Amino acid sequence: MSKKKSLSRRRFLGLVGAAAAGGLLGACAPQTEVVERVVTKEVETEVEVEKVVTATPGPPTVVEPHKVRLAVGGWAEESTRALFEDGEFTEQTGIDVEIVLRTDDKETELTRLASAVQAGTTPYDVIDFEDELTTSFSQAGYMLPLNDLVSKEVWDDFTPAMRDYSDVWSTHEGELFRVIHNWEMPYWFYRKDWFDERGVEVPETWEDVKPLGEVFTDKDAGVWASVDGLIKGAFLNVYLSWVTLQAGGNPFDVGPEYEMALEYIYDLMYTSEVLNPASLQKDYNQQNGDYLADKVAFMRQWPFFADVARSEDNADWFSEEKVAVALPPYGPGGPENSTYAAGWGFGIVKTSPHLEEAKELLRWLISKETAAKAAQAGFWYLSPRDSVMEVVDRDHYLVQMLEMYSEADVIGVRPHHPKYVEALGILEDTASAFLTDQMSLDQSLEQARTQLGAL
Repeated sequence: MSKKKSLSRRRFLGLVGAAAAGGLLGACAPQTEVVERVVTKEVETEVEVEKVVTATPGPPTVVEPHKVRLAVGGWAEESTRALFEDGEFTEQTGIDVEIVLRTDDKETELTRLASAVQAGTTPYDVIDFEDELTTSFSQAGYMLPLNDLVSKEVWDDFTPAMRDYSDVWSTHEGELFRVIHNWEMPYWFYRKDWFDERGVEVPETWEDVKPLGEVFTDKDAGVWASVDGLIKGAFLNVYLSWVTLQAGGNPFDVGPEYEMALEYIYDLMYTSEVLNPASLQKDYNQQNGDYLADKVAFMRQWPFFADVARSEDNADWFSEEKVAVALPPYGPGGPENSTYAAGWGFGIVKTSPHLEEAKELLRWLISKETAAKAAQAGFWYLSPRDSVMEVVDRDHYLVQMLEMYSEADVIGVRPHHPKYVEALGILEDTASAFLTDQMSLDQSLEQARTQLGAL
């Protein structure tokens, strides 16, 4: 990043701040009277008179910089702090950054910010936040529009898929409220050693998946071809969106694609016996536990599993062929809708008392130079931006996975609903009732349509 400073931002802010402070201090500072000798002309005769003027002490020459609060999740604290260790941002701008931790729970964070904004305050100026909160925050009017802060250079650094995603998930009524830095998707992990041992090809389509129950599932041994984390509470919704996208639709439309997706999931559980029905009671940790216990041949999972499998705790178990990655089997929606990405990004709270400084921080965070620097500081900031891919280790497994999916053009746009948090609960309740045989498919679809329509 350039360090050219003919008139540094820090010096500029200091001068402007000093002038503003001077006006403020003048209102309460003690005043002194000074006699000034002036010469005037009266009827062509020079007359020396006395004029009394008022003078005030000058402003201080040093003004403390503003401290902008940047809120991140606990998992991102270390890599975010590393971004500011060299002091470059503060040196260039005169703005100190205080990193604070936001809550992990999106419902709690929504309540926290809502109360603060309504009171005209904020617990932070800039926040790193996820898809679900982006929808809620932007529609509630809590966030500052960012359209004018994102340069063409930044947008050109994004891949087309990232731009398409941002148009849906980071934008409301034409206004951009978040700029993403973390962009990841569910991957298709499989036991290459098992596939090779049985002479089975990696499935390319939905239809190729169905016979694999016969190949791998052994219910007496507790082994299933596949498993997932589908417990209600946003886990099941993620899978419903993933499969419905593969069918070519959006589950919140409750259209023919969603119906097709539910039928396919039901078939995988009970007819083809590919997907363990107990997945409906599992979260991601339990899903991972099954895979690490040699109970699963393949599964859809977020990239963090690649780290889990390679952790010291699993060193005795791990080998590359046990955690191979392939493209997801695609459905009627075509290969381009094989999976979707979710993301986290930065936004500015509209009630920030330091909006100009917050804007300066956001511009710096989303710049090409900082994006590259952040990716080197930690994989929380990994994305397929051109600037990022130029500096990361191309041999790292996470980078290779991301490149594989990006280059294959299999990343569709995550299905969206304008009232996402409320809508996902409706889908989960009605879908799980069908998948556990508590109601028919028609009943499940009708209830979903009725309840979503009421939103």
